[in-house]
Amino acid sequence: MKQFKRFTTMKCCTLAASLLVLSCEKKETEQATNNQPVIFTAAYDSDTATKASQPFPEGNKASIFAYISGSSPSSATMVAGTPLEAIAQSGGVLTPESQLYLPKGNYDFYSVSVNNSTIPGITFTDGTSGILANSIDYLWASHTSVPDGGVVNFSYTHSSTLMKFNINAGAGVSSLQVTSLKFTPSKPETMSVMQLSTGAITPSSQKEILTNTTLSGNTGQYIMLPMQSLSIDVEVIINGIIGETPVTNKTYTATVPAQSYNAGTHYTINMSLSASSLSFTGSVIQDWETETISGITLEEQ
Repeated sequence: MKQFKRFTTMKCCTLAASLLVLSCEKKETEQATNNQPVIFTAAYDSDTATKASQPFPEGNKASIFAYISGSSPSSATMVAGTPLEAIAQSGGVLTPESQLYLPKGNYDFYSVSVNNSTIPGITFTDGTSGILANSIDYLWASHTSVPDGGVVNFSYTHSSTLMKFNINAGAGVSSLQVTSLKFTPSKPETMSVMQLSTGAITPSSQKEILTNTTLSGNTGQYIMLPMQSLSIDVEVIINGIIGETPVTNKTYTATVPAQSYNAGTHYTINMSLSASSLSFTGSVIQDWETETISGITLEEQ
């Protein structure tokens, strides 16, 4: 009889222990189920006079990186599940390829984009990218100290430099048509990399050979990496009528005096074409922060 009691007591204890384990497992499962995914939004940090953010274009893609809050991308390990690719939807919603669930805590988020529907494809080693390229509008954003399951608001800024050349017909010039506009942009080199923690691209110390800009009418535009204080060579080829004489493939060249070309800055160079030269006439303010360039003259060749 005593043996039967002992056996019954042991069986009850085992059953109680099993129920306790099942109860704990159920509780953990419920907690995991109640976890909320991180939500992402995207906008431009506009440099217009109003400083109001602008919606991120629908279809734009971005890469998202996450770290435990307060840790440095140069030494810390990226949070599991990142980097994560995402695509912008209407209304500034940034939808990742898969939802991101994080353990309880606070996190720092960083993002890069090339401002179009292409996946950025930028890899970071110890918080530093590989060598970057010209003709790409690199964007960067961050949002730090975000709790698990919180909302990450990315406000992107430009890390590249925008160059714009306006060629205008001066006195005695008509039917002006710019057929080619080249200049010497920054040259990508070993140090032309981005820091994930700041979005800063190290300025190049060299300039490229003459490179075509994208022409729209008599305006040439080009996006380049930032550059240290260097002069820039410019070559313009035009068709038109000077006085009463038609000219074809008339070439002008000039050297823009040395100065730094900074990230997130839009440099606009306005020039007026005369019979023998192109002269600087002023600058305009665009969406990016603008700096003035003066004292430029293109000489006829």
